Amino acid sequence: MSRTNLNADDAQRQPGEERFRLVVESSPAAMVIVDRDGKIVMVNRQTENWFRYDRDELITQSVECLIPRRFHERHVSDRDKFLKAPQARPMGAGHDLFGRRKDGTEFPVDISLHPMKTSEGMLVMAYIVDLTDRKRVESEIRKRHSYERLALLGQLAGSVAHEIRNPLGVIRNAAYYLDMVKETLDDDAQESVEEILEEIDRANRIVSDLLDYTRDPPQQSATFDIVQFIHKLVEERRPTDDELVLVQSRIESFNVTADADQIARILENLIVNGVQASADPITIQIVISSTGSHIMIDVQDEGEGVVESQRLRIFEPLFTTKTKGIGLGLVISKRYAEQNRGTLELVDHTGAGAIFRLTLPSHELVGGEVIMEPKE
Repeated sequence: MSRTNLNADDAQRQPGEERFRLVVESSPAAMVIVDRDGKIVMVNRQTENWFRYDRDELITQSVECLIPRRFHERHVSDRDKFLKAPQARPMGAGHDLFGRRKDGTEFPVDISLHPMKTSEGMLVMAYIVDLTDRKRVESEIRKRHSYERLALLGQLAGSVAHEIRNPLGVIRNAAYYLDMVKETLDDDAQESVEEILEEIDRANRIVSDLLDYTRDPPQQSATFDIVQFIHKLVEERRPTDDELVLVQSRIESFNVTADADQIARILENLIVNGVQASADPITIQIVISSTGSHIMIDVQDEGEGVVESQRLRIFEPLFTTKTKGIGLGLVISKRYAEQNRGTLELVDHTGAGAIFRLTLPSHELVGGEVIMEPKE
């Protein structure tokens, strides 16, 4: 079967070619036949369906038109190597393969190559299977197994957290006493007391994250001015000597109806994350703005930002890039934001550091009527 015969009309076809064409056309997979120059000489109907080309658009085109552009150079090299020692084999073993549709969208595929000797030279048939459904099922299975593991971990973590909180309370009381009399201690002892207090706070945050992740506390909403609430929250924090949290508000007030404790946890988590991501001296900026119906609270650090490979996983349970922490703070914060009819997202921007944006609706949108002071 030559390139000419594969594209000829009925009068030009060689004996046996009609049977071959029927096999190709009836295949549930896409089948693409190319010559040794990588030019397409034949495709079946499934190829047209999956890649969204008409057959006439593909014939004589380079097979690279069906491959994402980022793989073109490597594919040409691999194609040349294959032709030097042709044998039936899977393509791209150990790598994820993708097909490229006419509109530029991509889909996962599995490809096997089959050399065909003809009177006019070597042809190669690519047998292509669409893996979209299989990949989706595999992803759902992985997610289900992950949720099951997390559920078991949550039960265990909740029990352990309760047991840890009691001795932490005893240690905290003793550390506070030492802090009260630290003027009687030498410099090394005073420094040790500060370290103990910092580590107690860190341990308590981990315990709180574990407990918050394993339980679903009832909402205790009140309507309050969140701009003043943020200013008060920042003022009452206990920052370290090299830590500065600045609040820049473009509005004077904005009333929301929300659980103040949960909003405080979100902001505290974002500030702590920003502090841990930044180098000394540390400056965290909180920028408050409004669209009228919603308030936007941006918490920006001066760290290295979030790399592209981590952006899709940043809100996954137990995912963390920090040496300290267990990867639950952002998960809990996002859940609290959604429970208060808001959103929490990582904002794209061109500057340094990371910006996390908490967006909440005004109290009018959620039926808030009575303005109350937030819980202490």
